[in-house]
Amino acid sequence: MVDFSIPNDVVEYILLGPTQDRRQLQDSPILGDVWMAYAGKPTSSQDLLIRPHRDTTAADVAREVAERFERIVGRRRTKRGRSANGPAVGYLQGIVAAKLSFEAVIRILVPLTLWWQDHDVWTKLATDAYLPKKLGPRIAQIYSADTYVASRSQAGSESPSLQDIFTALDRYIALAGLILWAGAQRDDANGGRRDSGAAILKKAENKVGEILERLLQLYAELREAEASAQPSKSIFQISLNRRTWVALDKSVLAVKADAARTLFRVECDRIAWAILDSGIDGRHDAFKLADGGNRIRKTLDFTRIRDIVSSDATEMAPADLRDLLAGTQLKVKDGRDLLKLMAADAEARRPVNWGAVEQLITLKDPDPPTVAHGTHVAGILGAQAVGGESADGLGSGMCPGIRLYDFRVLAKTLKDTEFAVIGALQYIRYVNEQHNFITIHGANLSLSIPHSVRNYACGHTPVCIECERLVDSGVVVVAAAGHRGYHKFETSDGVYECYAAFSITDPGNADGVITVGATHGNWPHTYGISFFSSRGPTGDGRVKPDLVAPGERVRSTVLGNEWGYESGTSMAAPHVSGAAAMLMSRYPELIGQPRRIKKILCDSATDLGRERTFQGHGMLDVLRAFQSI
Repeated sequence: MVDFSIPNDVVEYILLGPTQDRRQLQDSPILGDVWMAYAGKPTSSQDLLIRPHRDTTAADVAREVAERFERIVGRRRTKRGRSANGPAVGYLQGIVAAKLSFEAVIRILVPLTLWWQDHDVWTKLATDAYLPKKLGPRIAQIYSADTYVASRSQAGSESPSLQDIFTALDRYIALAGLILWAGAQRDDANGGRRDSGAAILKKAENKVGEILERLLQLYAELREAEASAQPSKSIFQISLNRRTWVALDKSVLAVKADAARTLFRVECDRIAWAILDSGIDGRHDAFKLADGGNRIRKTLDFTRIRDIVSSDATEMAPADLRDLLAGTQLKVKDGRDLLKLMAADAEARRPVNWGAVEQLITLKDPDPPTVAHGTHVAGILGAQAVGGESADGLGSGMCPGIRLYDFRVLAKTLKDTEFAVIGALQYIRYVNEQHNFITIHGANLSLSIPHSVRNYACGHTPVCIECERLVDSGVVVVAAAGHRGYHKFETSDGVYECYAAFSITDPGNADGVITVGATHGNWPHTYGISFFSSRGPTGDGRVKPDLVAPGERVRSTVLGNEWGYESGTSMAAPHVSGAAAMLMSRYPELIGQPRRIKKILCDSATDLGRERTFQGHGMLDVLRAFQSI
């Protein structure tokens, strides 16, 4: 059997109208990426990020979502005791995560939103205008396959649009009803082929009564059940827990870090940097101290945090809990006690207990990561030459004495990792707030989350907001610009290749972050900006990237105590992290001044003679940065 799959352009058609008369913004609090994820897989559960209303805490929202799920949907218990279909609700500061089916979203989350309550949707749904027989003709117009086909074939037409007569609630009902109906259908007649958008709308047009009956009956039952307890107005927005990608060569010499280190006698052994990545192979000789110790101060597995802060974490079977605690040296009983402590905090609506989380994610003797990306990035920043090997083939990395924090945020699949990245950023603030001095001075994010233009204001996505908070707390945040600077299209005339402006990815879109593009390591003036490097400006017109640094065939540490070459803006970013660390080491008064450090590095950069939106302020020049102070 084949599930119905609704194409993305049908979702946009219903939300935004025909191509020739398209509205620019949707009205509902469910962002477009969520609609499209469920439309593509109507029976699936999606991991969602929920932004609370500004007057509500994340703990309050998490508790209400969990309670509503228990009351409205209920949960099946497995033989091991844990919920088989639980929402795994968890929260961090200012953000809530929950894994829900589409039906659960429209029954549990949407009635809690400002949109639902400010528009008094409960009252509107109780009027005669929203009886299936009266609403049916309007929704049938939205489902009109003929109008849909015409809108796609007559782009630019100035004919009046019927979409103007439909309210935001009409659109919501049309799309929610369509996805809910599609999830109950099976298509065995097409031999596994998916229906076109027009074919799906034609079927929906003929079934509009059935579609509306199911959705409106669902809300009628829910309204009756909640008559004595009006849901709170606590949710602002619902988005996907987005997928994160790695942003993938004599480079220290190219940025003059070796000269600055020698002339200014820079030692970075009192500076600590967090590497938010796939993990660092701490067994590599390049990260060892002369006394046999290791410069990696701590390894924390943030890929586990989604399970740890979930509402049903205390229900884990012993075997599952042992898997969760692997590498922590915690006993099952100790782990269970910590999870119960966190559950009690959540019940009392207290902030996340980072002390408990820290114990559950700290790896005492970590295995090497499964991919070399994070090890390579860490080597560019802090490898120490051993036996003639080095990060640049001649000397050490940017800061051979620097202390490193290994924050593993990228799981094997790279899926649903925005929540893990946000958790790691919040943890850095927690660590620094425990002392009257900064413990972790900077963070390197050689990762990339494509910016969703319709869903977020540029630089204001959840991960960008968290980066800004970290910068405001006094920590330098460096991010890769991403790999969206080059596009390749298949057209009827053949393959078309081009460069792409406005292609900076998150968290590089955040204003306070130092966003780094890539250039050729040996001949930057000749070759300019690497073809793959994302180009600016940002979607709201700010100059990005801020700087460029060597990102092509950079030599650094890889798994198995070896050295190898990698290319990408991922490799460019740690050069800038190293420059910032060197400045703080030589001039301690710059510690806690990330915006001043950013200005020093940008103002002293070498102009490569390229467009500002390609090169930013130019190529990193560490020696000139030191000489400018």
